[in-house]
Amino acid sequence: MEEANRYKLKQRRNAARYLVLYSALFLTLVVLLVFIIPLIAAFLPSVFAPQFENHISEKAVSGRIFFVTLYTLKIALGSTLIAFVLGLPAAFFCARRNFFFKKLLIGFSAVPLCVPVLIASLGFVSVFGVSGLLNEVLNLFGFEKIRILYSEKGIMIAQGSYNFPLVMSIVSRSWESLPCETENAARLLGASEKRVFFKITLPSLLPAIGSAVIPVFLFCFFSFMMVLLFSVPGTSTLEVEIYQAVKTSLDFSYASNLALIETLTAVLIVILYLSAGGEINGSGLVFEKKKLPKPFRAEYESVVSKVCEILLFVVLFFLIAVFFLSPLIGIVVNGFTARVSGKNVFSLNQYKMLFNSKGFWISFLSTIKISFCTAFVCTVVSLVYALSLQNPGFTKLKKLFRLLALLPMAVSSIVLGFALTLLFKKGNELSLILVQSALFWPLSFRQISSALDTIPIDVKNAASVLSENFTDSVFRVFIPWIKKSVYASFGFCFAFSAGDTTLPLILSIPKFQTLSLYTYRLSGSYRFNTACASGTILALICFCVFIISEKIGGRK
Repeated sequence: MEEANRYKLKQRRNAARYLVLYSALFLTLVVLLVFIIPLIAAFLPSVFAPQFENHISEKAVSGRIFFVTLYTLKIALGSTLIAFVLGLPAAFFCARRNFFFKKLLIGFSAVPLCVPVLIASLGFVSVFGVSGLLNEVLNLFGFEKIRILYSEKGIMIAQGSYNFPLVMSIVSRSWESLPCETENAARLLGASEKRVFFKITLPSLLPAIGSAVIPVFLFCFFSFMMVLLFSVPGTSTLEVEIYQAVKTSLDFSYASNLALIETLTAVLIVILYLSAGGEINGSGLVFEKKKLPKPFRAEYESVVSKVCEILLFVVLFFLIAVFFLSPLIGIVVNGFTARVSGKNVFSLNQYKMLFNSKGFWISFLSTIKISFCTAFVCTVVSLVYALSLQNPGFTKLKKLFRLLALLPMAVSSIVLGFALTLLFKKGNELSLILVQSALFWPLSFRQISSALDTIPIDVKNAASVLSENFTDSVFRVFIPWIKKSVYASFGFCFAFSAGDTTLPLILSIPKFQTLSLYTYRLSGSYRFNTACASGTILALICFCVFIISEKIGGRK
């Protein structure tokens, strides 16, 4: 009798597992098709549109596409260079020096991941805008107003300073893991600090620098909101040009040409990313941590080196304070500010207006709903995909499937949103969830895949021997082992979805808006202080979810 009950219980458990497995596989297939089919649809008008020849003569021959592509590359390269110039010395101080706000500086690496670009843009406007804090200070001292933002340099400065923590975080992690013995041996043999850096340290850091700089370049290459807000009239990047072609002129063939060029360029960048070590998870070597000296206190430095380090330290953190911290603080300050008799005074009116607004609460609830669903789908898809690569039958194709998982990095949300407008004219909440999932799941996949790679080979072998089949190993060994990373990836995708303004904007879902879209419309209707208050709430939601996911995931 007991044997029969155990057999029935086992059958029910297996049936439940297979139901979950097949449902997850079906969801994964749907998300992959949502990525592939619209992507093909986005390129079809450039080949089959009857008016294609006219567009070639009017726009391509006139050099418009060439100019837009060149301008996009120029903005992305300039922004990446600024991120690198700020990020590399910051990585040095985080990896090789000890100072009292070091943990705070390292914590800034979460900002580009959990503070939406729209919110950062509002911060730059509040500080460097025509009526921003900087011009108010200059006006007090009798100087004329200056225009920083609304130019090519302004876009580069905003994007570069916003993304520099990504470079700092990745490079400092690699720099910290480098053994000091080789550098010290070179110093004992008489090598100068300059020679040690360029002959030993820098070559060792090149893979990490490539892995940091190329994703930042892609973020800047696909930048939409900052360019839309700060671009000079008559100039445009590929993202903004596609959006305007779809929404303003309804020129789908021209938009398709741009989408094809943008995607092919991004694919080349992704290939560079892989060749730069983008799939390397680390060597697994752990070096003994040394006691780090304070800035400009290292024993091996000459007086000249210490003076240079002092200057670098002061200049670097002045630039970080001005171009990174002040916009973030400016968002919060403007949210608690109101204009009374021509003066800015402390006020809670902006938050009172928001909390009394029905539109705000509808947007708030929509954001929670969409972000939760997107994070759930991303986590399921990435989990299924990553676990599939652990199957012994995928050993030969593992590298190919890892490459395919990076392809969504080469496609922008504008391109995929444009494709959906071609297929369905108007979007809906389900299409928004599926498209966000199709673009964001590789971010979750990287975390889960890295966690699976940490499982010892002995554990995997034991699981394959003691389990009835691979499905049994998945539920009894793999998922329990990586559950913290699954939670962390869920929170990560939640924050990304909540901060996304581009897809809700281009899909134009009737009678629908998220909190990010609500904030964008507030800023567009010249209710800047209210937009900052709304943006502060959105940033706080994203930041809290991100931090909770990091804590649950066991990260420091």
